[in-house]
Amino acid sequence: MNILFNSMFFLFSGLASQDFKVELKGPAKIPQGTAVQITFPSGFNIKSNICQLSGVGESGIIGQVVGKFASDLGANESQKNLVFVLPALNVSDSGITLAGKWLDDSKKASDAYSIEDKTTELSQFTFNNKPVLQFVHPVLKDGKDREASYKPFHHLFDNSGVLVTKGPGGQFTHHRGIFLGFSKVTYGNNVKVDIWHCKDDTHQAFQKVLSRESGPVVATEKDLIAWNGKNKETFANEERQIVVYKVPNGQLVEFQSVVRTTGGSVLLDGDPQHAGFHFRASNEVSEKTSKETIYIRPDGEDKPGASRNWPDLKSHVNLPWNAMSFVVNDKRYTALYLDNPSNPKEARFSERPYGRFGSYFVTEITKDKPLKLKYQLWLQDGKIDIETAGLRSQAFVNPIKASIAAN
Repeated sequence: MNILFNSMFFLFSGLASQDFKVELKGPAKIPQGTAVQITFPSGFNIKSNICQLSGVGESGIIGQVVGKFASDLGANESQKNLVFVLPALNVSDSGITLAGKWLDDSKKASDAYSIEDKTTELSQFTFNNKPVLQFVHPVLKDGKDREASYKPFHHLFDNSGVLVTKGPGGQFTHHRGIFLGFSKVTYGNNVKVDIWHCKDDTHQAFQKVLSRESGPVVATEKDLIAWNGKNKETFANEERQIVVYKVPNGQLVEFQSVVRTTGGSVLLDGDPQHAGFHFRASNEVSEKTSKETIYIRPDGEDKPGASRNWPDLKSHVNLPWNAMSFVVNDKRYTALYLDNPSNPKEARFSERPYGRFGSYFVTEITKDKPLKLKYQLWLQDGKIDIETAGLRSQAFVNPIKASIAAN
């Protein structure tokens, strides 16, 4: 098994060699690829940015210290956190104890994330020389180039480095990979704009990178995005954070966003097809394979080519998860969309066989009440089963309880 650092091939002789211990308590069944984040207690002696946790698995688990992201958007970003990814586990009532050992991080990791600016309008997350995710953030242009430049979005790749999402152009050019927007926005003196299709002056504009971190377990980038309306005035600012975890047999992406008004209240509205947080698969799905798209939901797997949409089906709301299984390059994938109870409700879901799905809500943001969002996307080869999808949802909604203590 490849273990990130050449210096990491070692076995623990017992708990006597540990530097600290981690206690885990949680659901009886944990799916493979569950990410755990623990905040270090104040004054904890952090000796490295990398550690190994023994107690489960033949080779232990690699942990990474991070300092500029937190699953709770209201958390203190100056706090240090330990992040690691668990294998599939059955947890007893007494929990699980892991022995932690600090590793030498002076050497460059052979297998670790990197984030680099490929151009002034595109940054890329890479792992082991393969692209994982791209943040596409073109500068707004005029004329024929405007369509491709009016909002930033994220592309997602599979484990082999194959792109599975759609960019500008194709069927419905406003659908772009992983994206957020609302077609009916009201702000100021009853000014109405469309920050989904980005018509007229309206557009989303990347401003700057706020933070980046990367390592063998996780990579994250936080960016400032201006939401511009009539006369290109900025009526809201979004801090958008993407977190990518190194998981086996898939890609796990967390999308976090805080949208703050620049002045008065902002009403966000739309419809299921043109508002909210969405995922759009490659345009090949619409061109060739839409009849093979299968939606898998908490109440079962649908037939190929079938879909549900609110308000045609008024019960298609507040789903804890929804999964779209689609075919690109003769290969079947599943994108699992995980909602969080903390996101605004009612969450109204939309599905399309051509490869776009997601949900939206109606909400008002004010100076004292910004919009806070948190979603996860899981991408895997083949179809996901309902039990696993449900376990992944539970791991996201009710994170495993974890604590860390010095030896």
